[in-house]
Amino acid sequence: MTTKYTAGASALTSHRGRFSSGTNHNSKLRPTHFISLPIGHHVHLQESVKSFTDGLLNCKPALPGVDRGIVIAPRRLHLTLGLVSSGRTLADAQALLLTLRTRVMELLNGHSLCIPLTEMNIMNPDRGNADNAHVLWLGPSLDTEDAQRLKTVSEFVNKAFSDAGFIQDRRPLKLHCTILNTSQSRKPHRQPFSYNAILASPVIREFIRTPLESHDFRDPVKVEFGTWSVDEIQICKMGSYGPEGEYVSCGCCSLAS
Repeated sequence: MTTKYTAGASALTSHRGRFSSGTNHNSKLRPTHFISLPIGHHVHLQESVKSFTDGLLNCKPALPGVDRGIVIAPRRLHLTLGLVSSGRTLADAQALLLTLRTRVMELLNGHSLCIPLTEMNIMNPDRGNADNAHVLWLGPSLDTEDAQRLKTVSEFVNKAFSDAGFIQDRRPLKLHCTILNTSQSRKPHRQPFSYNAILASPVIREFIRTPLESHDFRDPVKVEFGTWSVDEIQICKMGSYGPEGEYVSCGCCSLAS
């Protein structure tokens, strides 16, 4: 029998095991956890992404806005399927995730869940100017069977958690793996980086598969950072650090056959 989960009425103040605190059920709850497809444990992916970001950091002259403080540590690489903000308990979320396994395995139909990192782009830059970017990401191009399975499973998990009230954001899911993020910087003011400068840098030639002479930055560029298997779906605590610098998993659903 499948347990049906419904959204809790409000968050409880200072209640151990709750995702957030607060007494006003109409207030916007702050995310504390996220649903993750972790891939940062793959050593070759760590090496490839580090080679790329180190190349950007070592460019002479320096690329505007690109410094070590905005680089995501490769061990933390993942795809986010939703930010969790709810008055429900972590145990509720863990239980829901486990109930999804049977359907996820049916959707995979004997295949592994894999993430092809074949596109690169930025999130919406300030004032639509690629010289004012804040997030650089890698992701799937969705034109392969691996990518379509990834999309199907990811949207299923996202919808299940949204329907149960754990995910408040109702925007369409954007599958991406962040590698630069200015929100990580410890500078007092969030300083953008220049995506145009990144695309013009010599280091980009080793990874890119798209002619850049007439490229529109609003379109992703084709890259080749490999295709990586996902061993489990995790619920991770935001801002946490494990022994290797990875996000700490507070619950998981194994994808082993």
